[in-house]
Amino acid sequence: MDSWPRETPGLEGLRVWFNDLAAIRWIGVECVDVEVGRVRALLHVREEHRNPGGAVNGGVLLAAADVTAGVAVSSTGEPGTAAATTDLTMHFLAAAVAAPLEVHAEILRRGRRSGVPHVRILDAEGTLCAVATGTWVVRGPATA
Repeated sequence: MDSWPRETPGLEGLRVWFNDLAAIRWIGVECVDVEVGRVRALLHVREEHRNPGGAVNGGVLLAAADVTAGVAVSSTGEPGTAAATTDLTMHFLAAAVAAPLEVHAEILRRGRRSGVPHVRILDAEGTLCAVATGTWVVRGPATA
């Protein structure tokens, strides 16, 4: 993830910057709330996200988890902190049908050069559809 700008300060700047990224809009993710180490986002499901059975494709869920977790890791550093995925594992627990989906990322551990977030994806009815955990490398002010 590229470094976030300094025009809008703090975590709100990170949220605004994230929502303006073309790839994020393409996936359909909207960052709603950012706190240090925690992010809540919405996945606005489009028909092309769904598989023939009507559930959201697992790759779309994985992409939503990936970008949301990256924001959570970046939120733990100074402005300009960037985070890049080094590994991500997802477990699919239930079909994600009722939209929009909520994506919650929370940092489990943050070191000087890496972060470990945990992600939960819930459907509009509150059903836990998927969980993910991974490792992100941190670049920028937090590693100096």
